[in-house]
Amino acid sequence: MLKIEELRNSLRKRPGELKRLRSEGKKVVGYFPGDYVPEELIHSAGAIPICFIHGGDPESVEAAHVLVSRFVCPFARAQFGYRVIGEQPYYELLDMLAAPITCQNLRRTADLWNHTTNLDVFRIGVPHAYNSEDGLKYFYNTLIRFREKLEQVTGNRVEEEKLKNSINLYNRLRGLLREISLLRTAQDLAISMRDFVFLNHASYLLDPDLMVNTLDSLLNELKTEGPARSGDGRARILLTGPCLALGDMKILDLVDESGGDVVVEEVCEGLRCYWENVDVKGDQIQNLAVRYLQKRWPAAFMRMSAQPRLENILSLVEDFRVDGVLWYQLKYCETYDFECFYAARKLEEKGVPFIKLESEYDVSDRGPLKTRIEAFIESLTKRRS
Repeated sequence: MLKIEELRNSLRKRPGELKRLRSEGKKVVGYFPGDYVPEELIHSAGAIPICFIHGGDPESVEAAHVLVSRFVCPFARAQFGYRVIGEQPYYELLDMLAAPITCQNLRRTADLWNHTTNLDVFRIGVPHAYNSEDGLKYFYNTLIRFREKLEQVTGNRVEEEKLKNSINLYNRLRGLLREISLLRTAQDLAISMRDFVFLNHASYLLDPDLMVNTLDSLLNELKTEGPARSGDGRARILLTGPCLALGDMKILDLVDESGGDVVVEEVCEGLRCYWENVDVKGDQIQNLAVRYLQKRWPAAFMRMSAQPRLENILSLVEDFRVDGVLWYQLKYCETYDFECFYAARKLEEKGVPFIKLESEYDVSDRGPLKTRIEAFIESLTKRRS
């Protein structure tokens, strides 16, 4: 697809573009994923938001061991390891780092950035009681302080009209991703799983105006052209779990090679949550707090999150006509490991086939993972027929 190739080309040029923009006085604000850092605030302050979504690379994980325990999850280790090896430009081109305090793994990674660099690290407290008034008030006050910090770093005021324009822009971005994703409810896929995940990853790194214009054109292209792949005979998979990083495509490739398609993803880190938008009426900071804490689907570390997450997964299973659920998690991700036990039992009760796979970004696990995925997809294919 021409538009996707254009985005790939833009992504190759992005580090050089960021260097130029910084030389012209623009500030770059990096942040950890998980969908708790409102990019709208960064954008309205005149800064460039860049999400740390890279992973899947065993070298970055090993490099982090100079200061990180191996019992920290591979993704969190990689977010420091890339800084150590110095081969990933996004981790060098920063003026500030925003770190949502979600799981203990990313919290410790934020500490390492604080202790080993001169970078200003701003911690965004995320209350685990996400659906309480006290939790919302706490998160609201955190975003107020985040806005003040951004104003200090950039020298720009976050004005109400600028913030509203940024919210509308990111609402449009999420809406286009949602429309493209919903095309995958059809039997024949308008876009491949790898291409959709690429769009999701690219949206965290490229200019949002560029992404909106490209996604708009791509959506029209997808609606008029024929399907990218026939779905006949192929198992339809829902991918869920804590993280799918840019560079960690092993699971998608193995599903494809084994005769399946990931038709929808419910992943906390590495992929954008595009199902819910931000209201534009009233207090904009309050609207951001409601959307980023309460309206989005809760992650596994949230208090009482398992039931609503399971209900969302079951809804996706029905809407996207899913044959089976693939739970992909990283080693030492305790919160998702605990929740998996509950999810597996409940999905079994609902008659939804389920498989749990675990990785440590180790090249040696490809063979065992492929064997299990092949067996799972073969069972789904037999079940359909």
